[in-house]
Amino acid sequence: MVENRQLGHGGGEFRQGAGLTGGRIIGVASFFSYAGAVWWSVAAAFFCTTLGLGLAQPFVQRRRAARKDRPPISAIIPIKLLDPGFATAQASMFVQDYPAYEVLIGAAEQESPALDAARCIAASHPGVSCRFMRSAGTAAVSPKLNNLATPLASASHDLVFTKDSNITLDPGTMAAFVQNFTQGVGLVVGVPVAVRARNFAGRIEAFSINGHARLLLAASALGVGFGVGKAMLFRRSDLAKAGGIAVISDTLAEDTAISMVLARQGLKTVFSHRTAAQETGARTFREIYERQLRWSIVRRKHERVTFPLEPMASPLPAAVAGALAAPLISYPAWLGFSLTLLLWFCAETGFALCKGWEVSRWSPLTFLGREILALVAWLRAFTTHDVVWAQVRFDARQGVRAPACEPAAFLRHEAGDRRDSG
Repeated sequence: MVENRQLGHGGGEFRQGAGLTGGRIIGVASFFSYAGAVWWSVAAAFFCTTLGLGLAQPFVQRRRAARKDRPPISAIIPIKLLDPGFATAQASMFVQDYPAYEVLIGAAEQESPALDAARCIAASHPGVSCRFMRSAGTAAVSPKLNNLATPLASASHDLVFTKDSNITLDPGTMAAFVQNFTQGVGLVVGVPVAVRARNFAGRIEAFSINGHARLLLAASALGVGFGVGKAMLFRRSDLAKAGGIAVISDTLAEDTAISMVLARQGLKTVFSHRTAAQETGARTFREIYERQLRWSIVRRKHERVTFPLEPMASPLPAAVAGALAAPLISYPAWLGFSLTLLLWFCAETGFALCKGWEVSRWSPLTFLGREILALVAWLRAFTTHDVVWAQVRFDARQGVRAPACEPAAFLRHEAGDRRDSG
């Protein structure tokens, strides 16, 4: 009898302990379920908001673009590599529907396949004044900024338009940028939209670029602007008042730096209502990873508040949150995960179709590839400062700038071929 009572007492303690443990497990599970529901709700609301604002941006921004005159422009194209779509992109600069502009092409090399191709394109458009210049300075961290320095110093006009060598412009793009250059604006930029991807890695990069484009368009609709260097319009005189190229020479993100120094002069950055087509072509997985990692590291350096929050805009963490929250509405976790990804993909695809952006049968796989790539690059950006740009490795904190470099280095330039016509 005593033994049985003792056993019964011990069994009660065991059941009580098991009940407490089970209660804790249920409590933890409930916490994660509710946390998942909050994450999913915030992510879904943010996503839906960007869809609506992104669709509205061209109409909203066009109403703000009130400038009517067409001042002369110096258009600068820094070139280095013979990228996919190079010929199409460069030819688009020579067929702008704009009354008065010159084209300046800068390169660090004296001779290269890209220069040969650019010379042929320029020769086929004799009605546009064009100059080729060697810009071999190394005073800036950014290779692109080094390449821009000589043409910028030699430009004939105060208003300067720059574009990357892989950006293709519609004939009315430059005029649209000028329309947006209104009172109080110091920098007009274009949202890059990926076109003509030629392989699977290229399609992943295109999906990444266009996903980012949606966010930029949404910000633009709200009147928020960021320095995006694929296509830019600004005044040389405004940049000079802010300190010139020398003041932005210590960063890889020259576009962000230009926007920031102009903001200190009371001049804002706006997005044009016209997007800019970014030629994608064929890419390797290494190339797209290094590019995504470079952008992530630059964002971590310049956007210290928003960078840690970036997963909130990503469908993969939202899908995990959906899986955690699914039991709250009596759905299995796998269904919450799958439905979130499916609905997100369908909404993004519908957005792309509405915007006239490219969609292919590979889109479901490239959607997943983009998410994996973006999260890997985001995580890696917290642990490294090394970036690869134009096949050269840099430290994003220090770059390759020598301590002895002087701002005067930007004024030294060597003019190459010169062709003035028209």
